[in-house]
Amino acid sequence: MKNIDQFINELVAEFTPKQRKVLTGRFGLKTGRRATLQEIGDELGITRERVRQIEEQVIAKIREQVRTGAKELIDIAVSHLNSVDGVRRDDTFVEEVKKAIGDVDTKYVDQKLRFVFLTAGIPQYRKEDDATHAYWFVNEGAQKRFADFTKQMTQFFKSNDRNQILREKTYLPMCKGLTSCHFLTIPKHFGENVFGDIGLREWTEIEPKTVRDKAYLVLKKHGQPLHFEGVAKSINDFGLDKKRAHVQTVHNELIKDERFVLVGRGMYGLREHGFEPGTVREVIVSLLKKHGPLASTEVVQLVNKQRFLKENTILLSLQNRKHFKRLENNKYFIKEA
Repeated sequence: MKNIDQFINELVAEFTPKQRKVLTGRFGLKTGRRATLQEIGDELGITRERVRQIEEQVIAKIREQVRTGAKELIDIAVSHLNSVDGVRRDDTFVEEVKKAIGDVDTKYVDQKLRFVFLTAGIPQYRKEDDATHAYWFVNEGAQKRFADFTKQMTQFFKSNDRNQILREKTYLPMCKGLTSCHFLTIPKHFGENVFGDIGLREWTEIEPKTVRDKAYLVLKKHGQPLHFEGVAKSINDFGLDKKRAHVQTVHNELIKDERFVLVGRGMYGLREHGFEPGTVREVIVSLLKKHGPLASTEVVQLVNKQRFLKENTILLSLQNRKHFKRLENNKYFIKEA
């Protein structure tokens, strides 16, 4: 086809100034931003309804002309959609078509591509609403497959273990060799975090809203305890918060939340990773109740899985005769009350 600017200019040349204003304004052909019906109505001194009528009349008049004149471009777009299971999120689709035609320099080319496809009615378009982002689809069959896939995946995420899904990406086998996973970018109840994990936006791991939740996500992804300064740094480095996370604020939130366990001087781990709250003595008591009598070296080894402490600190607590006793085989056990 001709240069897209030349094609559009020739297309609108036959219209009245008012019709051109409505068309270029509604599609953002000269500004890159789609004007509202009210904005154009106010500028032209007509009602919103009249603007809508003019828009519909003009599109109906040029539809066949666009389908014929832009057939090559439309064919490229449809072919690309077919290669990705027939449905694609609007912003991704337009970006990919730009690369396919090699036109990334035309001013406001995104809006001009949307103008061509929307006026032609090919491919089909679903505007953004409360449930989904705007998207394009080749036909009703593709749209139904997308809807069925969305329903299936929603049920999968809600009924299976969240930790296993995030750890092992167990949803991937349902994506037909990954080609349909991009469908998950369209419904608004799915989300992706900065680490590339996909799940429901209501999950803390996907869309953490509070400082505590962001600290939780950092520690969960790190897999090991971190100093509270390191937690704050990670929140900032990964861009989890629009505002800079302050070290003391993060520390205060870690102290308040039972998901976090102090395991050393300023070091915090997650309870779900097996770290138990309590003093060194309470940790030793718990271990001895679980394992029975233990040698001092065994106690030190097990406590160090729970706490970041010097060996002497652990041994000093173990020597407390009020709470522990050493048996004849040099193993320690809890002293009976």
